[in-house]
Amino acid sequence: MRADHGPRGNARIPAAGGNDPLAGARPEEFEEVFSAILDGDFGAVARLHQVLETASAWCREHGVRGSAAELDVLAGHLTDLGEELHLVREGAGDEIRFRSHRAAAADRTSPAASARVAGPSAVTSTPAPPGPVRPLPRSR
Repeated sequence: MRADHGPRGNARIPAAGGNDPLAGARPEEFEEVFSAILDGDFGAVARLHQVLETASAWCREHGVRGSAAELDVLAGHLTDLGEELHLVREGAGDEIRFRSHRAAAADRTSPAASARVAGPSAVTSTPAPPGPVRPLPRSR
């Protein structure tokens, strides 16, 4: 592999850290980043599908029909996998939104969160109750 990830002949070597954007995504970005990496014309699934189709065509042209058929089957499985990944992405997005809403609701109902949001003046605005009353010493 070349360090510059540039073309070698007609082939292109993918960057070793191609998943870095996904690994560093914030929860609210995950669904979009995951989709961008997998879907679309330049997504991982489409690129791998193209590789399988190209390899299958090459095998057919060179009389390697058994491998061409196997590559066609794998391309079909990859199409199914792409659909399943789409469903997983949607499910992850739904779960992230649910957790975010649940955390926001907990913050709204939590007294500690209310104190954090309101600030220190809200906590000290009510006077403290008087301390215990001690009797005065008696004189003899």
